[in-house]
Amino acid sequence: MNSNLIDIVGLVPEDKLDWTPAPTEWSIRVIVVHIILARHHHVAAQGAPPDFISTVIQESRTREGLQRHLASSWDLLDSLLSDEAKLNATYESPVDSGPEYVGDPEVYDGHYVAYHRFAHDLHHRSTLMGHIRQLEIPIADHLIRPLD
Repeated sequence: MNSNLIDIVGLVPEDKLDWTPAPTEWSIRVIVVHIILARHHHVAAQGAPPDFISTVIQESRTREGLQRHLASSWDLLDSLLSDEAKLNATYESPVDSGPEYVGDPEVYDGHYVAYHRFAHDLHHRSTLMGHIRQLEIPIADHLIRPLD
């Protein structure tokens, strides 16, 4: 699925990365940066350096930068998925206060983190595809079923 996200971003011309169908919706660039940063925001991830967010934002000014960070952030998830101990470990929920959300797990383990990241990526991938279709960029050769 990640290689498909990288391919999809590669279809978007540089001058369309900040395009959005409506002022209240996120642009293609914002969606991709959100996917990248969310992959680093879970309890099984190593701590990111203090300037990490600004570095990602700065380096995501180009299509190639977005693609590079999609690849490197996937490596982080791959390290979780390939480590049985991390998958089976139980973690403290990252939500310390505020309302409980419907569907919050009883056990916050690596399996839940992996599932949540995949669901998050799929959700935003569909929005990206909708934006790209509205821009009338041919996408038919890049349609996959990520869960097959």
